[in-house]
Amino acid sequence: MKIRFCLRKDHRAAATGILLIVTVLVAGAAACDGAGGDTYELTISSTSGGLVSAPGEGTYPYGAGILVQLVATPAEGYEFRSWTGDIANISDPNTVSTTITMNGNYAIVANFGVEGETGPDDGDPHEQ
Repeated sequence: MKIRFCLRKDHRAAATGILLIVTVLVAGAAACDGAGGDTYELTISSTSGGLVSAPGEGTYPYGAGILVQLVATPAEGYEFRSWTGDIANISDPNTVSTTITMNGNYAIVANFGVEGETGPDDGDPHEQ
């Protein structure tokens, strides 16, 4: 009898162990698929004189930590000035093509100005 009792006890422990392993694997697979992860919104717009060609203008959902490519395209006679708004996670807010890392909800604006004219983002702000 003692041998049978030990076998039943080991069987229950093995079954419990297998159940725990399956639970961990299912939870891990769900996390890899993005289920249950944080999703943030990126709202993109532009001033007159151009547009955001990638990913486009509007509001887009992205998973946490995703790196999003931003490309501003000036219209004829205009030039890109800078990205403004929630720019703390933009790699370089002064370049036409840059990236933003999604760690929260962000609203950004691509700013354009007439070619050759000094705008609010150009030059020394004390020279006026």
